[in-house]
Amino acid sequence: MSDGTPRSRVLILGGGFGGIGAARKLRKAPVDVLLVDRHDYHTFQPLLYQVATDILAPETVGHPIRELVHAQDNLDFAQATVSGIDLDARTVTFEDWEPQTYDYLVVGLGARANFFGTTGAEEHAFPLYTLSHAIRLKEHLLRRFEAAAKDPSLAADGTLDVVVVGGGPTGVETAGALSELFYNVFPQDYPSLDLSAVSITLVEHGDRLLAMFDEGISAYTLETLTERNVTVRLGESVDEIAADHVTLGSGGTIPAGTTVWGAGLQPVPLSGDLGVELVRGRVPVTEHLHLEHHPEVFVVGDMALTTDSPSGDVLPQLGSVALQAGEHVGVTIDRMERRHKDPHPFHYVDKGTMATIGRRAAVAVVPPHHITLTGRAAWAMWGAVHLALLTGGDSRMAAMSNWFWSFTTHDRPSRVLVHPDDED
Repeated sequence: MSDGTPRSRVLILGGGFGGIGAARKLRKAPVDVLLVDRHDYHTFQPLLYQVATDILAPETVGHPIRELVHAQDNLDFAQATVSGIDLDARTVTFEDWEPQTYDYLVVGLGARANFFGTTGAEEHAFPLYTLSHAIRLKEHLLRRFEAAAKDPSLAADGTLDVVVVGGGPTGVETAGALSELFYNVFPQDYPSLDLSAVSITLVEHGDRLLAMFDEGISAYTLETLTERNVTVRLGESVDEIAADHVTLGSGGTIPAGTTVWGAGLQPVPLSGDLGVELVRGRVPVTEHLHLEHHPEVFVVGDMALTTDSPSGDVLPQLGSVALQAGEHVGVTIDRMERRHKDPHPFHYVDKGTMATIGRRAAVAVVPPHHITLTGRAAWAMWGAVHLALLTGGDSRMAAMSNWFWSFTTHDRPSRVLVHPDDED
């Protein structure tokens, strides 16, 4: 029974991996939890490229946040957009809602695309960080091919060509998925088009792809993409992006009616409200994941500069890091509130790093002995891990069904354009 003491209030900003992880770990804590996000869904970001390339429907990757409330009595959700954070007053303000106070604050507002000042990128590039980004890219590509079906000359003048900027996981996975879509699916959809003239080019500033892996994996990735008709330009920067071409730092140009941006992230503007100097564009936190002078304020996910306490290594901006950080914060608050115990430092458990290059092709490094896998074995492991991490049984079933269909038929079940304002 309650002793009449007011329960502490935990305000979680952001329904990404970090925010969801924290909320779930507070399920049994003697606190009231309010989760706020500008959208009413949680986005499974690692699969956004599959929405953009017609493998998965948006609803498979975007899961209703309110469904989490059903199973957690101490959790409430509000859809609102954060406008400011006052650390001294312990108050958060919103564009479309009244201010909210807190005893503990968990900030997991993510990041946004960093175009590094590239001319024309804001206007013409397609980032791939949110569900809206993925849907926008998907619709853009389908519109281009529908237009070319009526005017086949567009297939030869660069209108259908794609440039992918960035040789990290986002760029590699997107390029591989586009290759399958363009050269295996669209030839059947658009038999009047000569798609052999359509090009996909991946541009990477560094000297190899997937630089977080060893050189052997980078070489395998390059070979696999090349075999799948993706042209890879290493050691090249992008100086300008226009509606119909990309200008390289070396002075050359590549025709492109579509440019996908996967080259980096930057902090959201609200990072400046946290009263600390950003490091590498991220908010530095202590080993317990809170701000240095505000132990009641935790920062997780892509906006946080998170380090592994035993090693001191700066951790990458990955969903697995955000999820574990959020879960750690939830456990920490529970320990302090229910058991009155001091928090433990954050220790990241590496469960493996992987990326898919396309059908039957992926790369993976599996701890603890850093076993390297490529090809079908890595592809199968990638699928199993991502199915396990997807939120909701319905999303898992939908993903498994679409993957099976795509694998056995080379078909893409979600390649439809739906316009809500169109009349029947």
